Amino acid sequence: MESLAGPRQRPDWFDSSITGVLDRASVVLATRGPRELEEATAELLGAELHRIIHEERQGLLFDWWFEQLVEAAAARIRVEIGRDGAWQAPWWLLHGLTSIGPPSLSAAARTALGRARKELRGEAHQAQPEWLRLLPRIGATGEVWQMRDVYGARFAVIAGFGYPNGIDRSVFLFDIDACGLVELVSAGVFDDVEQAAASWRARVGDAADHATPGPVERTEQLSCLVHCDIGDAMIKGTESRAVTDNWFRARRRTQDLAQGLRRRGMALPAARSLFGDVDIEPMAEAFIAWHRRTYGTEPDPEAVDALAAEWLEGALPGTQHAASPHRARYLRTLIADWIAEDPVTVAAKALLPEWVRWNGEQAGLPEPFRNRAVAVAEGGPGPATDCCPDAE
Repeated sequence: MESLAGPRQRPDWFDSSITGVLDRASVVLATRGPRELEEATAELLGAELHRIIHEERQGLLFDWWFEQLVEAAAARIRVEIGRDGAWQAPWWLLHGLTSIGPPSLSAAARTALGRARKELRGEAHQAQPEWLRLLPRIGATGEVWQMRDVYGARFAVIAGFGYPNGIDRSVFLFDIDACGLVELVSAGVFDDVEQAAASWRARVGDAADHATPGPVERTEQLSCLVHCDIGDAMIKGTESRAVTDNWFRARRRTQDLAQGLRRRGMALPAARSLFGDVDIEPMAEAFIAWHRRTYGTEPDPEAVDALAAEWLEGALPGTQHAASPHRARYLRTLIADWIAEDPVTVAAKALLPEWVRWNGEQAGLPEPFRNRAVAVAEGGPGPATDCCPDAE
């Protein structure tokens, strides 16, 4: 991109933001083990990213910011050496960054630590806790569980993790919404599977009351994770703290999980484009036949084709009939961008409630939940917890 458009412009907010993080980094010194330091680091960065997203709203180049933070932390260590231990906060922070950073960013933090170590006196370095060295070595156990809500488009992926020698075993929860684009809407570290599952059910609401975690036996069950878009290009401006706290860590844990599964002889499915080459004909024909049987009338075929195309473009495999309130709202948003007075637009808006109703029936969705989705398709607000990632 730089070869085409020229070098990136360094955002003005970088310097003050990085200085602020380093000035608050002393919070990491209260941690007592790898997991606590990992969490403190994730929250320290997450609070700042959340502020930047909601206040700056431009130049949101967070990977570059992470690299610059690494360099600034190493520079502060050099400046603070010999000043009553003030160098320790950025030193510990760099260790935390090796645990949450995706591979290339973690490598940058490890390189910075190596350079800074050469400037530390032997006794100062030797006095540091041995467990700091474990931070970059967190790994997935290979154990992974999944849950889906009643609509079938909100997923919980729960994976086991730990540091070497079984230290600080935990699970990581990926809360993924696939009602529109496949997005991470929450994430976090928990003591065990049941604690993570309970947190997910509470967040999703009664649409997840029935869900229990089941072990993943086929990696195709993790398609939601593979297609989940996390990164600077996907920033919406409404991200919650749960998302910004795990902005880097979720990507790192996905890589860690892929490695853990490979050790078990299981490879994550390859990501593919969910847009283009979508065959709408079978769904369109089935809906038209249902409409004819149910109402004795023929729906506008162009409107049906347009609905089918919008509904299926970007849909995660296995969610073609997932008729959630959030998906109905998402489709209404897409249709709002069509030419308002076009007859196809008018017909598609009128057909949308029946389209949602039919899809819910095909999925075997219980009537109370189906009615919620239909109400949103008709223009109602719908329950805030029903598969709506921005409800926080």
